[in-house]
Amino acid sequence: MSRKKSLITAVSTFSVALGIGFVMQYGDAVASRFQPTPEPKITLPEMVMPQEASMVSSLPTPEMVIVDPDEAVIELAALDDVAVPEFDAPSVAADPVCDVAMSADALPMAMVAVSLVAPCQPNAAVTIHHQGMMFSQLTDAEGRVDIIVPALSEDAFFISAFAGGDGAVASTPVPELVNFDRAALQWQGVNAVQLHALEFGADYGTEGHVWSAAARELDFVSLPKAGFLTVLGDTRVDNTLMAEVYTFPTGQFNQDGTVALSVEAEITAENCGRDIAAQSIQLNPLQEPTAIDLMMTMPECDAIGEFLVLKNMFKDLTLAAK
Repeated sequence: MSRKKSLITAVSTFSVALGIGFVMQYGDAVASRFQPTPEPKITLPEMVMPQEASMVSSLPTPEMVIVDPDEAVIELAALDDVAVPEFDAPSVAADPVCDVAMSADALPMAMVAVSLVAPCQPNAAVTIHHQGMMFSQLTDAEGRVDIIVPALSEDAFFISAFAGGDGAVASTPVPELVNFDRAALQWQGVNAVQLHALEFGADYGTEGHVWSAAARELDFVSLPKAGFLTVLGDTRVDNTLMAEVYTFPTGQFNQDGTVALSVEAEITAENCGRDIAAQSIQLNPLQEPTAIDLMMTMPECDAIGEFLVLKNMFKDLTLAAK
């Protein structure tokens, strides 16, 4: 990947804020800052919801640097707590012709096949929520969405929400998740940020560099020999919510080494001088999930083509042979 590294001098133009922790409700946490408008109420069938939980994790303060050895490091400040959407049960029976149905089925590699059927929502945007992660999808002409999602919990719970209030829920156990490390990055807009993994000392553009342009194909038959990236979200949706999830098969790997994880933001004509928001979620078999929220103002448009590196949004993976 070619990377322009000329000096950026307008360091004072950055305004960055960090919030640590996220709230989980009904097995899902939603950061309201990603939405241009308040989260809609969705109509769900009556059911017993999983127990409400919350987690707040203490993490090292991330740093943001320009991809240039001479650039300064910028410390981050605290954000307000995130908000969680409300969900109401219906007071009257829904039209069975327009019922929204959703299913979730566990797959190998701790992945989940999620299917949504909404006959009265053809070619419509829908937001999928899963354990703090959220992304936009577009239904087809029959109102269907079929996607594969990396599980972020052994009790994987999913919510779908249309703008008009319709929605559905689905869940499935994913016990295989204990064998995997996962790092998820989510944001709003197209090409705002990128998740990069450099495996075992790999450099940019080499075999061990895993990112959206070299995500590695997921093979459900053979055991994974290294990590892979899953891209979630549909760029055709206005103000789309996007997510990338890096997965490494920690429990199936027998080699010493390190996987370096970083978040990068390219300054483009679409985002220069504008605010962008992002959130990282990281989990591994030995620790509780952790999250970091990031909000920053991109440099002005005379810096188009530069890259920002956001340090410490994730912890690097340190692997030991068994």
